[in-house]
Amino acid sequence: MARIRGALPYTILLVLTVVAYLPVWSNGFVDFDDEPYITTNSQVTGGLTPTGSWWAWTNDEAPYWTPLTWLSLQLDASCSLAWSPHGEALLSPAVFHGQNLAWHTASVLLLFQLWRRLSGQRWRSFLVAALFAVHPMHVESVAWAIERKDVLSGFFGILTVYFYARWAANPGWKPYLTMTATFLLSLLSKPTLITLPFVLLLLDYWPLHRWDLSHFGVHLREKAPLFVLAALIACITLVARDRHGSLVSLDDISLSDRLANALAAYGWYVFGTFWPTPLAALYPHPHSDWSPLRVVAGATCLLSVTAFCLRQARRQPWLIVGWLWFVGTLAPVIGLAQGGAQAWADRFSYWPHIGLFVAVVWEVESFVERLAMPFRVPRAAWGLVLGGLTALTWVQVTYWHDSLALWEHVVAVTKDNDRAHEYLSRDYRAAGRLDEADWQMQEAARIQAKRRRRPPPK
Repeated sequence: MARIRGALPYTILLVLTVVAYLPVWSNGFVDFDDEPYITTNSQVTGGLTPTGSWWAWTNDEAPYWTPLTWLSLQLDASCSLAWSPHGEALLSPAVFHGQNLAWHTASVLLLFQLWRRLSGQRWRSFLVAALFAVHPMHVESVAWAIERKDVLSGFFGILTVYFYARWAANPGWKPYLTMTATFLLSLLSKPTLITLPFVLLLLDYWPLHRWDLSHFGVHLREKAPLFVLAALIACITLVARDRHGSLVSLDDISLSDRLANALAAYGWYVFGTFWPTPLAALYPHPHSDWSPLRVVAGATCLLSVTAFCLRQARRQPWLIVGWLWFVGTLAPVIGLAQGGAQAWADRFSYWPHIGLFVAVVWEVESFVERLAMPFRVPRAAWGLVLGGLTALTWVQVTYWHDSLALWEHVVAVTKDNDRAHEYLSRDYRAAGRLDEADWQMQEAARIQAKRRRRPPPK
């Protein structure tokens, strides 16, 4: 009976994740980065070979240095080719989507185990993992084939924290070496987790209770190898992005416009967490045409929540830890070093959401405990929340079924999105819908002309 009870949360999380992402098995590739990086990339379609492996470590064709992600995609291609009845180079999208889902599911199960170990709280840890499993903002990281780097990096990031917790409980060179290795694997999948050593400092404060200001230097020194790795990967990333030309210059988007959009983005990420609809694959950057209301709302949210969490840090430490996890790990992708045409992106919330979910779950459950409410009431409420999120995730996955479905949805839920209109025009043209293709291209041209008439950035 004890074994069944112990396995039950893992089983529920597994079923919940698989059900939420069930439509992904019938999805294909999309023309949003899947083409240049997977379907028309001979180094990937050729499968996992010595030549391909060398290319994975040495190429500079992408804005990030992600050799582990490339190797993972090549493995998928090898499996696809092996299953092709005539040995033709026909890639199976299901193989790519299946591995994405497998990594995401593994992260969900590991996240439950991690927070159960960190806190000793079974139910709260389950809720954090369940929210992470089925939140619609994570669909982009899971249902988009080329975003393998998110789920791969996320898994090894969670594993790094897990081994850090083991090392903190029983210091030794073996768990420390394992922790360092998993951190490196995370960075080799995607470099955005360069902030992870700071997350470990937060966990020292709570729930590990290792924090001591008089020994702050000790806390820093024990993480020195991780900081060195993070700094090294950050330098490599800057060089790679500069060579790739993916960094947007200050002539195109000024520093003041970047700061304004970053503040608005923080507000959007918080709002999107609690009201995750409608979502889109591409939110166009406003350049100098940003909304003052959004900027003020974002700044107010950022400052007021931070002040409140600092004030409650002693009595409710999960608030400041979870909030700073969320804010800090979003910092590398918040848009100050702008890359791409997006103002913000669902996929950027994948790892930061863990901190916010911890803060929300612990605060809600603590409030429920103070009310001495019968446990069935909050559990029923959580069930409704998770059910609603699962339904939204299911629907969001269907928008990634093919390129046409993707861009029709993006155009429907965003405005002044010239790139989305261009993509949709191309897809309509490929489908023989020429009049609609022409109209979409005209709309893209209108938006671009409107942008050119704006005053240049100062």
